Amino acid sequence: MKQQTTPKTPKTQTLPRQRSIGRPRSTEVDARLIDAALELLRQGGPTAVTVEAVAARSGAAKTTIYRRYRDRDDLLRAAVGSAVTPPDQPPVEDIRGRLTWALGQVHAILGEVLGRGGVAALLDDREPTFTTLVRDLITPYTTALAGLIEDDTAAGRLRSDLDADAAVSLMLGSYLGELLRHGTVGADWIPRCVDLLWHAMT
Repeated sequence: MKQQTTPKTPKTQTLPRQRSIGRPRSTEVDARLIDAALELLRQGGPTAVTVEAVAARSGAAKTTIYRRYRDRDDLLRAAVGSAVTPPDQPPVEDIRGRLTWALGQVHAILGEVLGRGGVAALLDDREPTFTTLVRDLITPYTTALAGLIEDDTAAGRLRSDLDADAAVSLMLGSYLGELLRHGTVGADWIPRCVDLLWHAMT
């Protein structure tokens, strides 16, 4: 008599587990963290920018910050880098308009991004890593400004013996001098500097 064979049960195929998709990062939270870091920087310099302080100022949990940034230095780098973007070409062609644009860039970086706290930290080199970060970020600006001055000099619109590098340092230094002497940089700083630079450079 023929022996009956039991049919084999087919093996169940094991499918790879799919990675669960988490919630997308909130751009509103990102903006709050960046704004909080920059506010702290302007008020107290880079030493005031800590994960704890940013969490308290922004209302976000520390775990939220660490999900986005490795540490405090990473957060500070992202905050300053987001505010100091590569420079555009000046929107005007005339020399006075270019000088106004250039000084506006200086005011935006030193006054609105770094503030008194950040500028003070640069002057005494309080945190060498912060100093290096800011220098790396403003180098495209200073290089672009020097290049514009050299182009205008070559085109005969500025004095032939003008030192472009010294002119850029004069622009930066005039902001710092105004801040040192008066404690603030008024709205009339740019037009006064434009008049002075115009006579010195043309």
